[in-house]
Amino acid sequence: IKRTFDLSNDTKARVIAAATRLFAEKGMEKVVLRELTSAAGVNLAAVNYHFGSKEALCEAVLDSLSERVNARRLAHLRQVLDEARRAGQRPALRAVLDTFIAPYLDADEAGEGAVLVQLLIKDRVSPSEMTARIIRKHFDPLAREYIAAFALACPDVSPDDFYWRYAFTYCAVILTASDRSKTNRISTMSMGRFDGADRVARREALLDYLVAAIGAPSRTPPPGLARR
Repeated sequence: IKRTFDLSNDTKARVIAAATRLFAEKGMEKVVLRELTSAAGVNLAAVNYHFGSKEALCEAVLDSLSERVNARRLAHLRQVLDEARRAGQRPALRAVLDTFIAPYLDADEAGEGAVLVQLLIKDRVSPSEMTARIIRKHFDPLAREYIAAFALACPDVSPDDFYWRYAFTYCAVILTASDRSKTNRISTMSMGRFDGADRVARREALLDYLVAAIGAPSRTPPPGLARR
């Protein structure tokens, strides 16, 4: 059964805000309802009344967060596309990708990004009807918008390749964003020469990688290109 939540209610909004913050700090699985009610300044009965269960609360948090973050991300993407169109140019792939990774790597959006990373990894590792609903509603339309933007930025790449490349991009970004510990893999592998917790270095390195991967020539040229 699909639930809908009216977040105009002050109690619901306070619970959603507190849950988002705690999920970002500790992880969805580790937050208990008593801790959440204390942070939101409500009692357990109020949470049960408005949401019914912790799973339903998690869905409300993820639904609200996904809608808000992806709307902001798509607004930035469309701004990049509009500016390129007005200049009579193709959009820069790096600028397109920067709007995609921003929720996960920007310092200002770190809390929200951390919760989205949990959702997306959970959907890969232990998918459920709840995660499938969120992905289908908020992330499948997002994927189509970015695949179309990649095609605008990279006309010499076969359009069919962008479905694979988007999927690989998605995985690379999520796993990179999830490695936030002091003993991150980059630091370990480089024996301390580089630090994956360095936001600027991590973002630029990831963009370098993704631009090269998405813009790489196709094995099969797109229609019309081979005849040039």
